[in-house]
Amino acid sequence: MSVYTLRRLAHVPGSIRVIVGWDAQLATFYTQVWQVPRRDGALIRNLVAAGVRPYEIDDPATAVDLARPYVHIPEDLHERLAADRLTEDDPTEGRLRDAVVKLLAAVR
Repeated sequence: MSVYTLRRLAHVPGSIRVIVGWDAQLATFYTQVWQVPRRDGALIRNLVAAGVRPYEIDDPATAVDLARPYVHIPEDLHERLAADRLTEDDPTEGRLRDAVVKLLAAVR
């Protein structure tokens, strides 16, 4: 699993946290945006919780776009996420998934 903690934009409150990455076990890219609890014990508020189900986000651009309103996006983040998918994926599962995707594309 890769995790990138990104720097907030100036207008985003300091209580907001953002992570983007690749989850090999769920075979999905993900974006999480949440507000940390206040000192008075208020509950965490999730603003974005994407990529929490298997195969939910197949394109790193989708995960990056979900984070864009909140954080500075490094120029190479798309490439880093794509590389994470290749290096952290189970080789057998990755080949099988790629074969299924190609087969489905050919049928359409």
